[in-house]
Amino acid sequence: MKTLARLLVAGVAAVALTRTAAAEPVEDFYKGKQLKVIVGYGPGGGFDAYARLLADHLPGHLPGKPTAIVQHMPGAATVKAASYIYKVAPQDGTVLGIPNHALPLNALLLHETGDGFDPAKFNWIGRLDYIDVVGIAWHGTGFNTVADAKARTLIFGATSGGGTSVMTPLALNRLAGTRFKLVQGYKDTTEEYLAMEKGEIQGLGNAIWSQLRRSHPQWIEQRAVVPLYQDGYERAASLKEVPTVPELASNDEDRRALRLLASSSVVGRAFLAGPVVPMDRVKALRAAFSEMVNDPAFRAEAGQLNIPLNPLEGEKLQAMVAELSSYPESLFERVRNIVKESP
Repeated sequence: MKTLARLLVAGVAAVALTRTAAAEPVEDFYKGKQLKVIVGYGPGGGFDAYARLLADHLPGHLPGKPTAIVQHMPGAATVKAASYIYKVAPQDGTVLGIPNHALPLNALLLHETGDGFDPAKFNWIGRLDYIDVVGIAWHGTGFNTVADAKARTLIFGATSGGGTSVMTPLALNRLAGTRFKLVQGYKDTTEEYLAMEKGEIQGLGNAIWSQLRRSHPQWIEQRAVVPLYQDGYERAASLKEVPTVPELASNDEDRRALRLLASSSVVGRAFLAGPVVPMDRVKALRAAFSEMVNDPAFRAEAGQLNIPLNPLEGEKLQAMVAELSSYPESLFERVRNIVKESP
């Protein structure tokens, strides 16, 4: 009984502390505080660049004007960092993270959540850029549209079975009638590009268009590569004639399956906070994020650093992840069966 009494007292105290924290004015709370922006990879690379850009600019748009630092916590494609933010980090609005863009997809479809988290319960703060993944064919192969890939076999290079370079073409084969044949085992897109130039493969399903424009601009100018489809829910401004993956479905059930696989492109370079951060601080973080992305100084620095921006509000990102989480288990199981098939 004494143990039960102690637990009840502790529970009441915890509730009181939570209410006190939530009731504290946002400006008073953040004044003199330091934010931590957790990156699930080591220093360098795209995720780190976006995290540092946000850490430099977000505090100036928050009430109380805190400071911010970037902290690296590599492991399991950012699952380690996401688990830390979900279960261990202070739930007070001082810890943000930038997860891998496939975090919701992998959590819901492949159950890759470390020791467990629900992606829809994170508080999503906002996205700085989407990942413009495209399926491409090499020039001279005769493949110019998805219709061509339905008429005859197109050989795609791919990495591993757990990635979208495999899952999306397999799903399109089953749900849209394409005839992609996958040659797996390439380390990354750089190896796939070389194989495509040599004629070992005819294309690949996971090229990032914006990166391709920077690394191989001559390919774009000379139409050496032809985009057949693009991930995401809306056509990118630079790819208005190229259909999105969900557009290729013929019914609503198939469209939801393809929306699930295309979701990682929409998530992109996004930031999140823990699941029980007080809502007034979540709102303050989202408002500061929206102000930041419209700040000319922020956009100027992003341009100087060659960091692309295609922002999305936190509320819209939250709604998108919630939509995915609301799908029935039968749909997840169906997609698992589709993408586990032998190529």
